[in-house]
Amino acid sequence: MKIRELLYYLKYGFSVLLLHRRAPIVAGVPLTDVCNLKCAHCVVANKGRGPYSFGRLMEIFKMFHDRGARILYLQGGEIMTWSDKGLNVNDVIKAARDMGFFRVAVVTNGTFPIEIASDAVWVSLDGPEKYHDEIRGKGVFAAVMENIRKSPHPDISVNLTLNKKNWHGAEDLIKLISSEKNIRGISVNFHTPYPGVEELALDIKERREALLNIIRMKKLGYKVINSMYGLKALMTGRYKRPVHIIQMMEQDRVFECCWGREIPGVCEKCGYGIIPELSGIQALDPAAIFSALNLFKAAR
Repeated sequence: MKIRELLYYLKYGFSVLLLHRRAPIVAGVPLTDVCNLKCAHCVVANKGRGPYSFGRLMEIFKMFHDRGARILYLQGGEIMTWSDKGLNVNDVIKAARDMGFFRVAVVTNGTFPIEIASDAVWVSLDGPEKYHDEIRGKGVFAAVMENIRKSPHPDISVNLTLNKKNWHGAEDLIKLISSEKNIRGISVNFHTPYPGVEELALDIKERREALLNIIRMKKLGYKVINSMYGLKALMTGRYKRPVHIIQMMEQDRVFECCWGREIPGVCEKCGYGIIPELSGIQALDPAAIFSALNLFKAAR
């Protein structure tokens, strides 16, 4: 971590965490809602909005930067489908860095070659082949794993979101990911019950069973990125939200924490693994702060 970056985080921590000024450090922006897959759980892709122009993205980035954000994550749809007048995702990443963002991460379904200039890459996997392909389409898992193994990127991690269709495959996927030398680790999330896909959310008993197993695997040394603090918070639901140190753009609007907070019942059943981690940072929990340093670190 560069000195300039560290000093900014210290200044931010004093202003926001100690003086309670409301400002983001993390910002999420969907480059497009266009996606090449039709996943069973998705509620944001292929809704007709299409890609943001490069100019509009620069306006959005500046807005978040002016608010204080310095960690940027880009998502979709599928970000690798984005282009504008000959520009591609790497041009967007460079522009974000030039603007002053310290870290830029991308979230991808992994079906395109992973040749990208971001600090970190998060690839969505829904389980071993049987489970992943049931949710995303036949042959997708094999293609994604091939792209991961061929990628020269130094910091690839996996996002796993557990739902009714795939939660029994979590252990096998964690074991597989832990054996892959080109993958840093796996972050575990739970399906959030957005309208239209509520039936995929695990009930309390299933969620607890899944988390106890994941905690056991983390203790055994498997590459689970979530902290113990975050996993236990996901199990109990006892963490403060919404979290104001993360803001995201969705449907051309900015939301503190997540757009689901406006939908009755969604925020209370949040399954995003990053939210309890960030909530712990707001509460100045040492374990959560240490975990965040690991979560957002990027190989250079």
